[in-house]
Amino acid sequence: MDSVLDNILFLLGQRMPRLQSSAAKPDAKLVLETASLWRQYGCGLLLSELDEDGFRDGLEQSATLYRGLLARRSACSEFDQYYLARSKGEPLFDALAVGAWDLAREIAAAMTPTWMQRMEAEEDFHYFGALIAMLLQRTDLDAELAAFEHCLQGGQSFRFDAMKALAIADDAAFEAGLQGMVEEQAAWVERQRRSGLFDPYHHKTASFVFVEGVALVRLARHRALKTQEWYRLIPAPALGAGGQ
Repeated sequence: MDSVLDNILFLLGQRMPRLQSSAAKPDAKLVLETASLWRQYGCGLLLSELDEDGFRDGLEQSATLYRGLLARRSACSEFDQYYLARSKGEPLFDALAVGAWDLAREIAAAMTPTWMQRMEAEEDFHYFGALIAMLLQRTDLDAELAAFEHCLQGGQSFRFDAMKALAIADDAAFEAGLQGMVEEQAAWVERQRRSGLFDPYHHKTASFVFVEGVALVRLARHRALKTQEWYRLIPAPALGAGGQ
């Protein structure tokens, strides 16, 4: 793990100066790639050293980079639009996962408000929309959930189940939805491993910490739902890093 973390730090050292240059044009793809490296670094520290502070700092770095990108979105090129689609906003989970509520709300308020039809699945767009509405206490939460459900056309979505449960404060339904999400994530990681086509840094770090799941458990606790101390791919130390 030490060599993995050293390599990630080396890559971060190459990318961060480019992103921090005020003269540089925003590069949405580079921001998301760098945010992913920070997420991997934080997860690696948590796994190798139970370093909750390192986990929190890595994820906050990811979320902060993304907030900065959204603030400069108008200066992005047309080639960046794919990476600015709302459903590409994984760093929102990073902020939620470490209880950085103000940062999460700033990101939520700045995320792309319109569906990019050719660039993202509509159900993913509305999933993030429901999260945004919940975080910002907006009145369109029910509408986002209804649109999310409509996209499913009667199909199963554990993400929808978890969000609906959060909206109505149903502990049991949230547990069922979250467990379904965890199992889907574990199955996806295993398929990636068997295929041999995977990011080696991700699969040695962040694949063992389901950050999206951590984020939803944080949100559930914030909304006074009862949750377990830990779950598969959601270790207790990840839920202990940062504030509630």
